[in-house]
Amino acid sequence: MRVEALIRRSPVTIPSSATIRQAAEVFAREKIGLLVVATSVSPVKAEAVISERDVVRAVAKGTPLSAQIDTIATKKLVSVKRSDRPSKAVRLMMEKGIRHLVVENDDGTLFGVLSIRDFFRENKLLQSFLKDEAEEVHGID
Repeated sequence: MRVEALIRRSPVTIPSSATIRQAAEVFAREKIGLLVVATSVSPVKAEAVISERDVVRAVAKGTPLSAQIDTIATKKLVSVKRSDRPSKAVRLMMEKGIRHLVVENDDGTLFGVLSIRDFFRENKLLQSFLKDEAEEVHGID
């Protein structure tokens, strides 16, 4: 199994010029936890991400809702390739303490967003994860 098999919907993007309020509105409307900040439309290349937690932290600090999201967005992306194994994604999430990953095509363009919730939706994922781990331990690829 590959990461791409876990992606259930297209990624939701937002321009860096959007405000914190606009980002909050998109989170509520789309029922998602991460927005990809991108200026190019086709092909889309992720420049940063903004999470619901980023918005909450900004509000708690008193940042105006009219501030642009690029002031609170995370510019150092954590990503995986769509062809990577889910076990790699899980390890990255655990190491970095995050709940979302940007998923890229081989050319670095945006394929999707992987959420920790996506792992719970896949019945065969645990078996695949255990198989991947066993293969890594024994040096099989």
